[in-house]
Amino acid sequence: GGFPSEHLSPTRKTTFSIPSLQLLEKIVEKFDTLIGSFTHVDKEFTEMIQMTKSFKSIESIGVPGNIAAMNAKLCWTTLHSLLHSERHAYRHNGHLWLGDLLIAEISGEGDQSLWSSIKNLEEKISLASVNDYSASLDVPLPIWLMCGLLKSKNNHIRWGFLFVLERLLMRCKFLLDENEVQHVMRGQSAAQIHDKSRLEKANAVIDIMSRALSLMAQINETDRMNILKMCDILLSQLCLKVAHTGATPFGDMMHIKNSSNSERKSTADGAGSLSRTETRLQALLLHGQAIVPMQLVARVPAALFYWPLIQLAGAATDNIALGVSVGSKGRGNLPGGTSDIRATLLLLLIGKCTADPSAFIEVGGEEFFRELLDDTDARVAYYSSTFLLKASITSLLLT
Repeated sequence: GGFPSEHLSPTRKTTFSIPSLQLLEKIVEKFDTLIGSFTHVDKEFTEMIQMTKSFKSIESIGVPGNIAAMNAKLCWTTLHSLLHSERHAYRHNGHLWLGDLLIAEISGEGDQSLWSSIKNLEEKISLASVNDYSASLDVPLPIWLMCGLLKSKNNHIRWGFLFVLERLLMRCKFLLDENEVQHVMRGQSAAQIHDKSRLEKANAVIDIMSRALSLMAQINETDRMNILKMCDILLSQLCLKVAHTGATPFGDMMHIKNSSNSERKSTADGAGSLSRTETRLQALLLHGQAIVPMQLVARVPAALFYWPLIQLAGAATDNIALGVSVGSKGRGNLPGGTSDIRATLLLLLIGKCTADPSAFIEVGGEEFFRELLDDTDARVAYYSSTFLLKASITSLLLT
């Protein structure tokens, strides 16, 4: 009545028949196809992509009687239709296609070519802005299409701008790292190159990001998810994870770290340790597990800190209220949530205003921070009051 002994043997080897192996191969192939659909444009667009890489201006596709130019115009029209489609799958193909075209703009050969291409891309984004097309500006069509996404009334289409930008920044980093490796392979000292190039690479990527994200503030983006995505891109370029740090860029950060440790201990028997969920950069920064180099903060416009801080005020309140209503022992603010993002943005803004008086004037001086004293988020009000108090004490000491 029992099982045969061979079914219970721990040393029994599992073997697959040929049909089973063929089935596994088909499954793996399907998975490869599925994964590839998220990272590569559909094969039917391959020839079109090459055509758009060859014809990158309105003038080049407007030559009457030129068959190649007419085909290129059709390709650009197809790309525009994909980017502004109501269907997610179509937009995704458009985003990948546009991303490839933008990456081609900076994928030059040689050291000088790469750096100048990245700088040139930043300038072209600034020129295009959210303006209507102008041939006199000498801006490639891929950049016009990217910036043109922000002019759409559909928030999902505007989100495409952020998706393409994030992919572009990642590619810039990769190309710059690859360029550094080539220097080392040519026999140059890695130690000599590393310190200088590391900051230069970060600055180059930060400058492109700042130019592009400033357009979000310029159009006064109102969609909450788009603003959160914008903050995610911003913090991912500024924050550096560390295993442990005894000192942080901001004076108040040590206090935050200590208080968060106490909070973790007090909730160990209930909600559990926060360390399990502290994976987002804003949470890591607030708990002393990430740092932000002030050299990078200095290159970011103050508007990219204070504009989303104000725009997300209602979202943070909603998140906390929701957390309390569903029974979280009064601790509605989850690590890495909107409240953490606003607290992080404020700390970065305070750091920038402390180091740069012109940024302090740009945000409105003391009046701006006094208004934050009435913020519904207790941390925002606390950080603002601490900054104002320190500023007052410093002013008294100087007089």
